[in-house]
Amino acid sequence: MSGYIATDFQLSIKEGKLEDFKSIVNNMVGITELNEPNTLVYEYHINEDGTECHLLETFKDSDAFMIHLGNVSHIFGALFELATMTRAKIYGSPSAELKQALDPLGVEYFAHLNGIERPSKKKTYTEQAREYARARES
Repeated sequence: MSGYIATDFQLSIKEGKLEDFKSIVNNMVGITELNEPNTLVYEYHINEDGTECHLLETFKDSDAFMIHLGNVSHIFGALFELATMTRAKIYGSPSAELKQALDPLGVEYFAHLNGIERPSKKKTYTEQAREYARARES
């Protein structure tokens, strides 16, 4: 798993901004789902009272992460009007280019030490939709 780059970003959602925050998150997830096959995990998790959100991401490599940033960074301004980043952790060995892009976020880096990876058999929504479309065409 040492080639992967994973993240754990924690965001504090500003009072009264939850619905707007969810809308932006939905937009970012949609962009990622449609355009980034090497973004392996892209999940937002929210606490019960809707004040805190964790973003967990896993990218195939630094290049995949850079592509992701290219696709969604134009939305960061709107996102950070609704939420404040309170923690930014990067796991893996990001390239120098990726570190330069992430350093302004005040990230803390953790190098891969050891572990295992099991391949996922779960299909993404996009993969399922493509299979459905192919089946309808035949």
